[in-house]
Amino acid sequence: MNKREEHSQQRRIQILQIALDEFIAKGYYGVSTREISRIAGVSSGLMFHYFDSKQAVYEALVELGCEGMVFDYDETDTPIMIFKSIIADVFHMLEENPYSAKMFVFMGDAVHNAKQISPKAGEMFARHDIVRQSIPLIEKGQQLGEIRSGDPHALSVTFWCAIQGIAERIALNSDCPIPETEWVLDILRKK
Repeated sequence: MNKREEHSQQRRIQILQIALDEFIAKGYYGVSTREISRIAGVSSGLMFHYFDSKQAVYEALVELGCEGMVFDYDETDTPIMIFKSIIADVFHMLEENPYSAKMFVFMGDAVHNAKQISPKAGEMFARHDIVRQSIPLIEKGQQLGEIRSGDPHALSVTFWCAIQGIAERIALNSDCPIPETEWVLDILRKK
């Protein structure tokens, strides 16, 4: 990547970070591209060079968030090992990058509103439903005797809501300690 492309990429990231803060603080309808460009210190024309509308900025943030909602794992790992790895990865990300905690806040809101704001964003969420993605893993873990009995869907909801709540708390208070991985894993682990 040459210097010009690098600068352009950095500007795009800056705009997305500002938009993220604005969407969290004011909601989609309370944000304007004019305000985002003012905070970024760019003209509205330059803003539209990167994103042709507020909806495009929103969709770019949803796309970034959805990219983080795909988990790859080794087929030889057991479900409990996979969930432990997911927790460790999320907690490491939260510790290393404050932007990621804010993405959890944004995505928590967007999951409820994306469909009304943008059909494209709504489709992205439908394809990246981590609660539903986790159900087969939980069922497999129950069959192996390593995940507690109970409704797999309800267990998945409980697990992901715990992760979401922790991330939101950290976004609101950067001094908030990150819990032990094992504590969250105990939501699923058979005792």
